[in-house]
Parts: sequence; structure tokens; C-alpha cells
Amino acid sequence: MNKHFLYTLLLLASAISPTLLFSQGAGTKPELVLYRYNSSGSFSPLPVVQSDLLGTLAWRGLVSYGDIRTGASIQSFATDPVLPGQLQANMIFRTSDAGGIKNRMIITETGLVGIGTDNPAFDLHTVGNTHTTGRFHGRIHFDFNSAANDAPNTYTNEAYFERKLRGTLGVPTPAGVNNFGGILSLAPGGGAHDHQLFFGQDGIWNRRDTENSPAWSGAWEKLLSSADIAGRPNLVARFRPPGPLSSSLGDGQIFDNGANVVIGGIPAAPAVAAPAFDPADVLTVQGRTQLNGNVRTSGNATVDGSASANSLSVATNATVSGNLGIGIVPTHKLHLAGDGYINGRLAIGPTAHYATGYALSVNGKIISDEVRVRLEPMWPDYVFEENYSLKPLTEVAAFVQENKHLPGVPSAKTVAEEGLDLAGMQHAQMEKIEEVFLHLIALEKQVAALQVENAALKTKVNQLENR
Repeated sequence: MNKHFLYTLLLLASAISPTLLFSQGAGTKPELVLYRYNSSGSFSPLPVVQSDLLGTLAWRGLVSYGDIRTGASIQSFATDPVLPGQLQANMIFRTSDAGGIKNRMIITETGLVGIGTDNPAFDLHTVGNTHTTGRFHGRIHFDFNSAANDAPNTYTNEAYFERKLRGTLGVPTPAGVNNFGGILSLAPGGGAHDHQLFFGQDGIWNRRDTENSPAWSGAWEKLLSSADIAGRPNLVARFRPPGPLSSSLGDGQIFDNGANVVIGGIPAAPAVAAPAFDPADVLTVQGRTQLNGNVRTSGNATVDGSASANSLSVATNATVSGNLGIGIVPTHKLHLAGDGYINGRLAIGPTAHYATGYALSVNGKIISDEVRVRLEPMWPDYVFEENYSLKPLTEVAAFVQENKHLPGVPSAKTVAEEGLDLAGMQHAQMEKIEEVFLHLIALEKQVAALQVENAALKTKVNQLENR
């Protein structure tokens, strides 16, 4: 047989049924080959070109008499310029719905897989929701389509899930805590800070840096959870040890029910934190209270406490704008019911001043139903002693003539300059009164003697007249 005739026969056979030459349904290498070439004006076939359909596998069905429809198909197109020695092609998976057959998934010539898109930009590019019931390994990229070529390695607008060592990340590692944990890195972009969450055995830690920071350097902070916060209703929380920086909260000694505040006297957990207080009191302090600064109240103040301890101790100044009552509801600026004690000097009056050596200074009038002055034991009764040297009235007269005041009595100048000493004046006056009485007693004796002598003289005169 002529070789040219045989070759021509083979070309005709391949044109009639190409699959008969390239398909093998059984054997050591069964395969189905769809072979595409372009025709020419001669018997020599032409190569395929870019965008040529290389073949279609179709699944069809009869839907009505004379109506055959394609339900699904797989197609492949040549991509990029076709060059000698290479053929680049994709694969498109198609299914049909009520609107007809549509492209559903594509595998590009470079291996990118697109679902819902014919132009995938990533190894797996889906348009729409994605769900998996198994494990996911890799990196998730969040894209708001700010750039069509935004790849995962740009770091912006991405999230990373990784397993890391705490020591590598600089997360604080308390004693007894496992060093492994999961790290979630978030780079939302748009001017927002980048965040990292570390999920460790002891809870969740967080840190942040500026957008697109080349390296993480922010300080880690622990997020408090219900395991880190324990408390009872109406108690103000406090940071619990150990320190120096505590990452947990617990009960304090301040009770606040929204209307009343109680400080101190809170029983330990798990007892109910319900201290005793008067609902009329906004603030109640259970126990000793020390105030090292100023205290100001615009209303009445009542202090009740034990007599064996200081009910109220103020180390510095205390200012009361309203009335102050001690042992009584006050009706005056200072209202005291009971005994009072002042260990120091007291000045009374708008311009009163503390006088040196005097416990009480009063600038104004004093009224009293009774005043008792305690004097020294030397009351002037010594004047009546037999050895008392009583000045003769002639000496007293000479002293008064010269000094213009009685001996032992302060002068007018002294009283004007130094004031009047009530106790001293009372002593001096009593001394002078007793001396006057001694002079009167002596004078009365002299008068009595003169009266006796006068009576005797009258008797003698009468006798002489009667002779």
C-alpha cells in the first residue's frame, strides 16, 4: 500500500472520529483523550490558538420529546499564546439551573482555583460564603477590594491564626502555666490599629500596634474574665494580690447599694455582704476613722462612740459650716450637752486674743448667776492673828497722801495697764475690810472707855453743882 495513501486514510479516520485514535477504555493505561486541532486548506492540521476550546465532557438528558438539555459539563480552553513544546490550558466545571448552564468553578493554567469567579487571584478564591466541617490549616485574608491584586503577603487587611510559644511573643508566663498558646493577628487596615490576641492556659492576652507596624512591640495586657473577677452584690471591687501588678478583681471593704455607702465591717466571703446601717445615712463608717486633712460638713454632725476610745480624732483643722452638737441636736453653732474640757487657752469675742498666762480671754460683757473663784489658801484671816502688824491710821493716811491709793491695793494706773485681778482684788479688799474692822474694834473700845470716863465726870459735876 502506498505510504501517502495510508497517511491520507489515517487523517480521514481521525477527522471522522478522533477519539478512536486516542481513547483506550481498557488496558494498562485506560484514558479518554479529547484531541483538538484547527483545520487548514490542505491535509495538514493547524495548531490550536489561545481561547480555543480543547474539549467538552457533557452530561445530557431528554427533558421532553425532541428536547435534549445539558445538565453539567467540563470544558478546557487553551490559555496564553500557544508555543511549540507547551500547551497551557484551564478547566471549567459547569452546572445548569433554571436559567441554563453556568460556569461554577475554574482551575487556571497556574493552579488557581476559583469558585463563583472565572478570574481567581488566589490559590483558592471564593465569591460567597465558605464553610468547612473539618480543620482549616493556613491563613485567612480579609479583603474589601481596595486593590484587585491585594495578595495575602501584603499583611494589610488580614488575619493570622498560629500556634506560638509565649516566650517567643513576650507574653508574661506565670509559674506553672503552659508555654504554648494560639495567636490571632488582626490587621483591619483603614487607619485602624493592628491587634493580636494570645489564647493561653491562663486566659486571653491582647496587644496592639499602629497600622502596618513592621514589628510587634506593644505591651501585653490580660483580658479579665469571669474567672478573674469574683465578687458579691453591692461591693466595690479591688485589685487582688499577688503583685506588683494584679490581673484579677475581688471584694473590697466598700458597700454601695445605690443609696447608701458603708466603709468597713464587711464579712468575709461567702457570707452575704449586708452590713448594718441607717437608711437615712448616706455614708456609714464601721470602725475607727482617722482624718489627716480638713473636714467640712454643711449640716449637723453627730458623733457617737465608746467612752474608752476616741470617737472622733482630727489631726488637723476641722471646719463645720452648720451647727455642731455634742450629745444633743444642736440649735447653736456649738451646742454641748454635758461636761466639757479644754486643755489650753480659750478666747471669746470677735477680736479676742490669747493673753499670755491666762486660760480665758473674753472681749465683751460677761453675765452669770454665780461666779466662784478658787483662791490660794492664804485668805486674809491672818489679819486677826495676835502677831499681825496693823498699820496705824496715821501711817495709812501718810501712805494715801503720798500714793493716792491704799497700801496693798493696785493703783488706777496699774489696773488700766494690766487689768483687774478679781482674785487679787478680792483678797486685797478682804484684807482692808478686816483691818478696818480691827481699827473699828479698837475705836469702839476707846469710845466705851471715854463714855465711862465721861459718865464719871458728869457725876462729879452734878455733885459740885448741888453743893
